[in-house]
Amino acid sequence: MALKDRIERLKLLILDVDGVLTDGKLYYGPDGEELKAFHVLDGLGIKMIQDAGIKLSVISGRRSEALENRLRELRIEEIFLGQVNKISSLETLSFKLGVETDEIGFIGDDLVDLDVMKRVGFPVAVKNAHPEVKRVAVYTTRAEGGKGALREVAELIRKFR
Repeated sequence: MALKDRIERLKLLILDVDGVLTDGKLYYGPDGEELKAFHVLDGLGIKMIQDAGIKLSVISGRRSEALENRLRELRIEEIFLGQVNKISSLETLSFKLGVETDEIGFIGDDLVDLDVMKRVGFPVAVKNAHPEVKRVAVYTTRAEGGKGALREVAELIRKFR
């Protein structure tokens, strides 16, 4: 299926966090709190995707208060944190939202994302993703994770919708 067709069918875009919305580095404050840096371009990209009528979700293997605060700020409602098995979260989302897997996109960067990427209609890898993830992706961003990769995908969606 052509890239344009995959994007036109898109009803839900799922995001990984570490390595996609962030640069993948883990920062800890003096009291052990986890800190994360998010790129402002990606925040606007989320708004663009929402304005296009596409639902957004996050599935992440980690939990963090900083992440939860940012996701609330961005008005992302479907949030699955601390997920070892991302397929289970994908199936829950598909059923809950009434969306077929070929109408779902996923942006990932590492091996833990492969199972989900193989099941969705629009699998995307960030520039600095693991080579195996890039092989599964139908689109690889020019930007690295945490450095505007999501915004790039938002612009691609806007181009075709």
